[in-house]
Amino acid sequence: MIGTIISGALKGFSQILSDPKLRRIFWRTLALAAVAYLIAGGVAWFVIDYFLTFDVSWLPDSIVGWVRGLLEASVLLGVIGLMWAIFPAVFTGLSSIFLDEAAAAVEVRHYPQHKPGVEPAFWPSMRRTLQFTLLVVIINILLLPLYLLGLFIPPLNLLLYYGVNGYFLGREYFELVGYRHLDEGTVFTARRRNSTVAHLAGAAIALALTIPILNLFVPVAAAAMMVHVYKELDRRGRIVGPMTGMPKV
Repeated sequence: MIGTIISGALKGFSQILSDPKLRRIFWRTLALAAVAYLIAGGVAWFVIDYFLTFDVSWLPDSIVGWVRGLLEASVLLGVIGLMWAIFPAVFTGLSSIFLDEAAAAVEVRHYPQHKPGVEPAFWPSMRRTLQFTLLVVIINILLLPLYLLGLFIPPLNLLLYYGVNGYFLGREYFELVGYRHLDEGTVFTARRRNSTVAHLAGAAIALALTIPILNLFVPVAAAAMMVHVYKELDRRGRIVGPMTGMPKV
């Protein structure tokens, strides 16, 4: 299945470049994420500049300015680190508004002979997305001290970051495609049956989200990739419930 994940990712990036519909989704996703992060950065800067004060008056005058600057820089780096840690969840959550449309475009281009998926109801889908985003943000905030500790043990923080976020991203994208074809209970069963594949795909998504420039394309490309992974699992008979492949004749 690793080959399917890689092949699906390449097909996803290729379709973004060649399919005007996916390009439009990509630009909308990028614009929404840019606005959200500009707002988040502005709020963080406001908090640092106006609300965080450090009483260092008890220190010798010769080092007060140096210590205050160091503390403020540490807080700023902490905010940047936090934004980096929650980037996968927030970007995916924001992008989810458009990702079902992206999955539909992939199905039309690559699987026109298959029974088309059905767009899930908006509010239940939005509720699941908000729950996912909030959960992953909270978990990454709680794990931030371990990420920072892992700076001194480089493999540890990377394995933890990609492992945790890979699990949640794999689950989110698998369900994104699954809900187009299956009911809620069957999606859960299918995801558990294919948990290893979903986790590997999610880890690949998490890795790509940490690569500058490339990460801007990831949400749309990842949705496309998961469509291909889901279809291959279906072909192998690993998706339980109603089949999503060729209609009966």
